[in-house]
Amino acid sequence: MKIERLLAITVTLLNRRKVTARELADRFDVSVRTIYRDVETLNGAGIPVVSAQGHEGGLNIPDNYKLSRQLLTFDDMLSLLTALKGVNRTLQNGDLGRVIDKVTALIPEDKESLYRTHADSFVIDITPWGMVDNHRETVQTVHEAVSRSLLLDFAYTGADGRNSLRRVEPHTLLYKSFTWYLLGYCRDRRDFRLFRLSRMRRLQAVEEHFARRQIPPPDRFFDRDSRPPVELVLKFIPEVRIKVEEHFAPDQLRYEPDGSLIATLTFPEDDWIMSFLLSFGSDVEVLSPPRWREAIENKCRAMQKIYTNLT
Repeated sequence: MKIERLLAITVTLLNRRKVTARELADRFDVSVRTIYRDVETLNGAGIPVVSAQGHEGGLNIPDNYKLSRQLLTFDDMLSLLTALKGVNRTLQNGDLGRVIDKVTALIPEDKESLYRTHADSFVIDITPWGMVDNHRETVQTVHEAVSRSLLLDFAYTGADGRNSLRRVEPHTLLYKSFTWYLLGYCRDRRDFRLFRLSRMRRLQAVEEHFARRQIPPPDRFFDRDSRPPVELVLKFIPEVRIKVEEHFAPDQLRYEPDGSLIATLTFPEDDWIMSFLLSFGSDVEVLSPPRWREAIENKCRAMQKIYTNLT
């Protein structure tokens, strides 16, 4: 759109000493004649764009006009670009990409080398390891539906393993604890629900718009956990000390004279605990409670039976 191009040209000229009309034409995929027409429009709007001829010529805005026009500091721009690029690694959203280009154009010429150094020294990437394309597509589909206020249809598997079909008004795409969630109003349950994107199947946007509702704070859904807590006391062998210290806080750990670690943890009690404990294999022993020692023993016996029958 012309208004967007005029804005982009303005911020570019505010942060560059000189830019040729050809450079601007190539950047915005228009003709040089169109750029000169844009310059006339800017001059008519009171923004003085000066054209200089010759080998070192080009377009520029006088320094006395640029004074105090910079709304963002260099550090502000670095912070914005780092955050926006991190999010857009997952979303790959065209609108975000254009915002990144516009903010990048604001960086002064004398700061460009510093920006390139910063871009390589601090990176935010919220995409999980081994993220497959279909999961990325799910995130992108949900994000577009949230942005356009379109209904979503999908099959959903709850934490209890039950399957259901849902029609949802998507309000908020949320990333928390390495997991993507959708906060939406479920028309089947007639209330807001929090959905894990990894549990969605057959997701599709419906070309039907909805009116946004007053949404509850997302933290309410994370705090509302009816599962009873259980205190686990675990003993880890010395060889996994680094891995254990990455998982748990110092006040949860006690170091034994033989190098082993005793971890005391409290979790909501459900089947997730089993998969968590099995992820450490034989490197962990459950000291308490007794029912979880027994549960691990039974699971190991069942696994042994499976692999014994294979031989």
